[in-house]
Amino acid sequence: MKDQIEDIATDLEQEVIDFTREIISIPSVTGNEGPVIKRIQKEMKKIGYKSIQIDDMGNLVGRIGSGENLIAIDGHVDTVEIGEKTSWKHDPFDGKLEDDIIYGRGACDQKGGVASVLYAGKILKEIGVPEKTTLLVVCSVQEEIYEGLNWQYIITENKVIPDAVILSEPSNLNIAIGHRGRVDIKVRTTGISSHGAAPELGDNAIYKIAPIVLDIIRMDSELNVDPIFGKGNVCVTDIRSTSPSINATADSSTIHIDRRLTSKDSEESVLNEIKALESVKRTNAEVYIPEHKYQSKSGSIYSVKGYYPSWYMEESHPLVQTASRAYEIQFNKDPVLNYWRFSTNGAATKGIFNIPTIGFGPGNEKFAHTIEDQVPVEHLVKAMAFYTQFVRLWGRGN
Repeated sequence: MKDQIEDIATDLEQEVIDFTREIISIPSVTGNEGPVIKRIQKEMKKIGYKSIQIDDMGNLVGRIGSGENLIAIDGHVDTVEIGEKTSWKHDPFDGKLEDDIIYGRGACDQKGGVASVLYAGKILKEIGVPEKTTLLVVCSVQEEIYEGLNWQYIITENKVIPDAVILSEPSNLNIAIGHRGRVDIKVRTTGISSHGAAPELGDNAIYKIAPIVLDIIRMDSELNVDPIFGKGNVCVTDIRSTSPSINATADSSTIHIDRRLTSKDSEESVLNEIKALESVKRTNAEVYIPEHKYQSKSGSIYSVKGYYPSWYMEESHPLVQTASRAYEIQFNKDPVLNYWRFSTNGAATKGIFNIPTIGFGPGNEKFAHTIEDQVPVEHLVKAMAFYTQFVRLWGRGN
């Protein structure tokens, strides 16, 4: 069966290349995923997926097989912005193929993964899905800003609860068994505005926020090293202020902090470490985790707190063991088990709902969100083969 899977995956190489390049050419920044979802839906129908649906949030879900054992493979279709286009060597929406590498926004993170998952379904259509198994392919939206919100919707609103989940985020063809979490933190200072010609008459909120920024820089170097995820991170990623005029001092200033979490960090602990800073206490700054609002296609409003917990799987768990076995069989070598440094939809599937979750995807995460965004063709083919072998073994209970 290994050779048959490998042969079919190899035969599908040109198709998966063409499809990856095509969906890269369709811009899909978070919140604007509709066109690429429609294109993937068309491909699902062509391949022969069943019960293909786009839910009210915009997630695309298709099934192959009809067993009660539900294995979901997820790939998000939204991307970050391209930034300064002139910085790119290749057009970010051309899907350039050069030296067996596909370039473009989302190639690595993570349209290559989506394409490989979709075409693994085509292989399973040919070799047969295990009798007791259903493969659920989820092309999810809104991940780049609200990772896991999509799965919160799928589980709570659509009532779809898989037995296990594979995330097709870039893992460099290693098996990811966890990720560092993330929390959004806002710090806001207030002051009294005055004319820019007489700043001494006011209380500039920007000057109050400045020492807090410096303390955050120092804090990052002092965070503890975790035995599972290594060192946490904290950084200021945005700063804004308000004033009556560009010629008036600021009456408020707000920074956004991106805090990456280890296994020992909690929502409460990371808030307290910010509140404990002398600069925060001295300025009586407000520290809070924001609520993000999302409006569905029908107009319904959903909210999610900006907290995305860490998670990890024990190496002895049956899901990890089956994935390792599938890797060994298909590639004739032992897999590498590691952890993602970034946050994924596993924040919901495993972090919130405790559904067994692992990751495996084409592409190296170091290229995610960069102007070198890329995925090797070889990775696409191998990912197809892995997903197929995994579903085969999982369905047999191996």
